[in-house]
Amino acid sequence: MVLLAACQPQAVTPTLPIADTAFPSPTTAASPSPIPITPEPTKTIPPAPLDFTEQFDGPLPYWTYQQVDNGQAPANLNLDGGFLVFDLTGPNEWVYSLYGVSAYTDVRVDVQTQFRTGGTGALGIVCRYSEEQGWYELNIFADQTYDLLYGQWLTPGVARYTPLFRDSSDKIKGDANEIGLICKGDTLVPFINGVQMRTWQENKIGLKEGRIGISAASFENVPMTIAYDWVKVSEP
Repeated sequence: MVLLAACQPQAVTPTLPIADTAFPSPTTAASPSPIPITPEPTKTIPPAPLDFTEQFDGPLPYWTYQQVDNGQAPANLNLDGGFLVFDLTGPNEWVYSLYGVSAYTDVRVDVQTQFRTGGTGALGIVCRYSEEQGWYELNIFADQTYDLLYGQWLTPGVARYTPLFRDSSDKIKGDANEIGLICKGDTLVPFINGVQMRTWQENKIGLKEGRIGISAASFENVPMTIAYDWVKVSEP
């Protein structure tokens, strides 16, 4: 399966496919499919909350995973000491963990996360995710750059990323970061370590609602390990 890389910084990261260009998946690829983490069948699942903080210290009945990996071995996702850990061993792997119960209109998502290895990977937040309509995504990179983009599945196994905005910030740290994203109306507002970044008015694509999630990506330098300490979902 192939997922186009999010447009990444020019400084130290490898060149990625240009925006608005679709790349076909290899003949051996299959369409991306969620891999649910399910509770024990004998347990009753309580109703999924809309506003919550996930601390990754127990079963995850409401989260599902999607990976597009260019034929690489599947990424390892583990719960380890209160962290959700993405171990990406192959180049150009993209992994999403999506909160699979509720569709949100206006929402704020904050996360505490870590780059545990060096390299050119990215981590991010997703809002208004829809298999049919696409999603908005905030990515940060260890070289102190970040971007907002629109992702869209074109056909099973073929995706396109359209960059919306890219900038740099000295607030991005090389190890642990707290980042956030507000999706409210046609406005996208990123936060990095408590500081609001530039507000982006998105008036062309017009996604109105969808699921939230988190992401991890590797590029040329592997292995890449990214860990999430917690995810907080709230009203903006």
